[in-house]
Amino acid sequence: MHAPHFRFKARRAARGFTLVELMAVVVIVGILSTIALVGYRKYVASAKGAEAIDMIANIKAAQEAYKHETFGYLDVTSQQDLTAYYPDNPAPGRSKMNFDGTNALAASWKQLGVQAAGPVTFVYASTAGTNSAPTPLGSGITVTNWPGTINAPWYVVKARADFSGAGVDTVFASASFTGDLFSANN
Repeated sequence: MHAPHFRFKARRAARGFTLVELMAVVVIVGILSTIALVGYRKYVASAKGAEAIDMIANIKAAQEAYKHETFGYLDVTSQQDLTAYYPDNPAPGRSKMNFDGTNALAASWKQLGVQAAGPVTFVYASTAGTNSAPTPLGSGITVTNWPGTINAPWYVVKARADFSGAGVDTVFASASFTGDLFSANN
């Protein structure tokens, strides 16, 4: 009487997984892979932004050293709207360029003494002035508490790159009158 019952249990155990069990595993794997993909994208975006953060710190240090020697900051891009970027990268964010470029701004950047550890993905601009309204950051980034006038020498630095190629720039900016680093779309 016990033998047939034993055979039934052995046959049932050998059948494998049910469709419901397999679907549950597929759903769990899908959720885990989605979470991993989101985390990976955040990591990649953070890594790409690290270049701009480092270069802005280098530019700020170079501006301060320049001011220590000349009592004023260097207006590197000679543009009051932060649209003359260096290096002359036709696809910032999608290709890398050496920071030792040859466009019209190369001499000013060399005078400032800014160097990059390797090729850069972002393009950079830096304006300066004294006893005036600091250059607005322009399109791509908004700062609500930007000062109207600075009664001292000042500079503004901005980095920009379009990683997706869709016309949406990742932007970082800072200035001499703030220790903050502003960012948008990163």
